[in-house]
Amino acid sequence: MHSQNHRFALEGRYQRFFQIVDEIVEEIQTHRWEATGETKKQLRGDRLNKLRASVETLTRDSLGLVYQRVQKGEASIHLDGNWYSSSASPSELTRSIHIQRAYQGMLELGYLEQTKNGVYDRQGRKDGTVRSRLTRYQATDRLIGKFTEEEQEVLPVLVPPAREHAPIRVRIKKADGPDELFVAPDNSEVRRMTENLARINLVLASRWYDLQLPDQEMGELVARLMDDPEGAKSLSLDKRSLYRVFNDRELTTGGRFYGGWWQNVPKAYRRVLVVNGKHMVEIDYSNLHPVILYGETGAVPPEDCYLGIFDSATEARGGSALRSKVKSAFNAMLNAEKTLRQAPKGINFDEFDLSWKQVSDAILAAHEPIAHLFYSGAGKRLQRKDSDVAERVMLDFIERGIPILPVHDSFLVHDGHRELLADRMQAALYEVCGVATKLKAEEPNLSRIIARNATGEGDDRGKFGDPTNLDIVELLRHRDACDKRLDAFFDLKE
Repeated sequence: MHSQNHRFALEGRYQRFFQIVDEIVEEIQTHRWEATGETKKQLRGDRLNKLRASVETLTRDSLGLVYQRVQKGEASIHLDGNWYSSSASPSELTRSIHIQRAYQGMLELGYLEQTKNGVYDRQGRKDGTVRSRLTRYQATDRLIGKFTEEEQEVLPVLVPPAREHAPIRVRIKKADGPDELFVAPDNSEVRRMTENLARINLVLASRWYDLQLPDQEMGELVARLMDDPEGAKSLSLDKRSLYRVFNDRELTTGGRFYGGWWQNVPKAYRRVLVVNGKHMVEIDYSNLHPVILYGETGAVPPEDCYLGIFDSATEARGGSALRSKVKSAFNAMLNAEKTLRQAPKGINFDEFDLSWKQVSDAILAAHEPIAHLFYSGAGKRLQRKDSDVAERVMLDFIERGIPILPVHDSFLVHDGHRELLADRMQAALYEVCGVATKLKAEEPNLSRIIARNATGEGDDRGKFGDPTNLDIVELLRHRDACDKRLDAFFDLKE
């Protein structure tokens, strides 16, 4: 059975975690429920295994967000029974056990606290979008207190990886209800993608990725993500596995990679992202989607597809802020399947004294060779192409045993591999799309990254570069939680 094999494979490394899970399961089995004051019939066999899987999931998802007791993130949970009947939901999670036994039981026993109710407003907002948020919860001090003080400092490291499920998914957006989510059909293409993902995730799991931030700033980031109005973001460092999401049953649109915690943090924070304690560089494609479209039509794209849209005085006055807005508008027009009569949510040109119609008309005029592709949904088709490019780039690195983190059309690798990354990104783009474009590098913020002494003894830290000068280490010595999590990760590996 998959759930049992999962436990047997991991319980040696994560023995402490699974011991606590089993203790909570036993408490739920003998718990007197608030509604009746009586115990429920104890679960046996497969239903008991499902209770363990549910408690494991709830415990992992809440503890993976804890950065000491005062730094708790919020996990999300589906309370709608329809979700559990979807093929894209884990088969070992059922509404009757996951919600009515595990979740409710852990709430009554004081291990979890529900922090925000879920919201689904069919009438939506004024801009026509639906307001939706899953129910949120977090670990209580009682659950955290089952670990020692030392363990509490490194909790994201001590939780096992999530159970593998539905690595290739399909999400179809619905205008009048929740999105439709299901597992991709079983065919040779999906099997190939699944095998490639397994290879990529195996290498990702062998390293520890973190943010080199003081504890206080880490807590501020956790709080910032918790305030996300859609409730879709969290800082769960244990989430280091990827999956792909397509937007149609034929897998012709979408296909991008999701699941990695680094994809949730604001871009500026990625400048202090480290792999096994070593800084990383981020490189992305410039003007990727417009360059692909121009290549398909045989036309030559402008040097910068987001400039030259308005007169020189307007663009000089707007500067980089206007260019950024134009890029957002350009992509929104590509993704839309019909003409947008008003600006999409979050794209406002009022500060530049421009109406949405002026912006839309200007972009269409400036890009006349591809104007017929706007408002056609072409952007989702382009996502399939850029996701195939991303898969090829990642496989190039994985075959070399080098970890690489995708953020849609950009990638993070250890700084020592930047030249290799640039070469493989250009090669993959040409192989898949037959075009080339400029690359942009986002340099690591070395003033913030604490140097570590890479001895290379007993682990693979030395693979990322020469040992750091000991004088610098003494100068910058600072044992923050990031260092402790890395040490705990290597202790688990051993």
